[in-house]
Amino acid sequence: MPRASSYNIIIDAAEAVVIEAGASHMTLDAVAAKAGVSKGGLLHHFPNKVALLVAMVERQIKMHQDARKKILKSVPRGPGRELKGFIIAAQDRNPLHNRLGASMSAAVAHDPRLNEPIRKVVRENYIRFTETSGMGYEKAAIIALAVDGLRFQEMLSISPFDDEQRSRILGALLDFVDEPGWEKNRTKL
Repeated sequence: MPRASSYNIIIDAAEAVVIEAGASHMTLDAVAAKAGVSKGGLLHHFPNKVALLVAMVERQIKMHQDARKKILKSVPRGPGRELKGFIIAAQDRNPLHNRLGASMSAAVAHDPRLNEPIRKVVRENYIRFTETSGMGYEKAAIIALAVDGLRFQEMLSISPFDDEQRSRILGALLDFVDEPGWEKNRTKL
């Protein structure tokens, strides 16, 4: 079995520190100790705390993108496919990701530069959802916003929905993707 790289070991350790103590308690010393590397070894890969936080955010983004790509293999080609994959990916509920996400949100509040990789992916996702859905910008955006809202509530531990309600909501969103004629029936503001 190949040995994990110190780069990934350090990110794993940083995530563990954030989950255990919160992003505000994540110091380079604490991460180095948790990873079992010297502070110099950590600084070789991550010259400062922001670089480490950016790497953590980018890894979370990649994990979510990889999971969605895997899901898309089972979603039939056609309009709304990308959006359906996004909804189905939201069905996977990992409490550790929620805890990490909440801690990362706290870190982002202290350093807005950490928002940029997330902002870029969200922008790209919404463009892809609206361009490939075949349903119009507003409907695709509303569905994606509903999924993001549900996940954000869970990340902040404020969601009022139990597992059964959550499943019904995501099922309704999947149905909504295929519902024709929505644009004709909506009220103009």
